[in-house]
Amino acid sequence: MLTFSHAGRFGDILYSLYFATHYSHGQPFNLVLRTGVEAYDPSGRPHMMEVEDAEWMTPLLKAQPYINDVRIARTRGELPFNRVRLDVFRRNMGRICKMEIRSWYYDNGRVPSGEFHRQVLTVPPVEKTDRIAICFTPRYRQTFDLSPLSQYREKLVFVGLQSEHEAFCRDVMPCDYNPCQNALEMLSFMTSCRGFVGNVSGTFAMAECSKIPRILCVAPDGGNVRVYGNGYEARNTIELDKNIKQLFGERQ
Repeated sequence: MLTFSHAGRFGDILYSLYFATHYSHGQPFNLVLRTGVEAYDPSGRPHMMEVEDAEWMTPLLKAQPYINDVRIARTRGELPFNRVRLDVFRRNMGRICKMEIRSWYYDNGRVPSGEFHRQVLTVPPVEKTDRIAICFTPRYRQTFDLSPLSQYREKLVFVGLQSEHEAFCRDVMPCDYNPCQNALEMLSFMTSCRGFVGNVSGTFAMAECSKIPRILCVAPDGGNVRVYGNGYEARNTIELDKNIKQLFGERQ
């Protein structure tokens, strides 16, 4: 059975599932999350997966039917010798930094046609609501006005860090908050909503990989992520207003 390992960010790991499921030809595989290793993103900023981060995402990864087991490796000695390193692309960040993030995992960016339209994240069935999940993080923040969201203010529910929710309420508009214990709980809540609106983040990666209805608010330096099917990309306030009406309908 194949074993993959990854030491990157939550979003990076989710997007790597496109390659892992393609490379494994539909067969179950194991996934090892390597913590405590400093790596760099395309902008040259260092980051490190902490044990708490790995524990937070593990329930969602274990819930995927194609993943046999998920383990956390805190030391080099805990890593299996025969494994496929999903983050080996970081050795050549200069070449890939302007490519779509899912292309990082394929040689020379050669991605099978239609590969990115697949749904690679699922959760157990949930009861649907009329809420709209949102999440805006400081990293890759859009620079345009988010006022079109105000027409649905009473339906908005922020998911993400409490500090991000507080910043959104202070800088944009007040809205409800749904704290989550782990990634599985968060995606289950997002799936119960009518859709998701947010910027590039690990939370948006969940929306993109699960193909729930979504709007990506694109930042000037956030071009590594694209929307494939069942969603929109908004680059300014006019587009956001149009996309909201297309996804959620006109408010009466």
